[in-house]
Amino acid sequence: MNKKIVIYDPPMCCSTGVCGPNPDQTLISLQDTLAEVKKLGIEVERYLITQSPQKFKENPEVIKLIQEQQLKVLPITTYEGKIVKTSAYPTLEEFKKFINAK
Repeated sequence: MNKKIVIYDPPMCCSTGVCGPNPDQTLISLQDTLAEVKKLGIEVERYLITQSPQKFKENPEVIKLIQEQQLKVLPITTYEGKIVKTSAYPTLEEFKKFINAK
């Protein structure tokens, strides 16, 4: 069974946020980081709250955090179903820590 990272993204203009005339450098770096994570054999899924609200509802911990802290808690990153980071995207080093911690 593949190990899986899920990122619950805040509202963005497109599925990656890397669009428009001035894409956010953080999101460009995230794309590179996720490519490296996938090379480690980890499945990665991303959901936008505006496009996939049902996916948010499927994780009670994610919904609870959003109810308590509103959208400022996004992005939320989970690994193997457990929340590992909120309010910012993990770095490659952080992803490797989550993956190797099991």
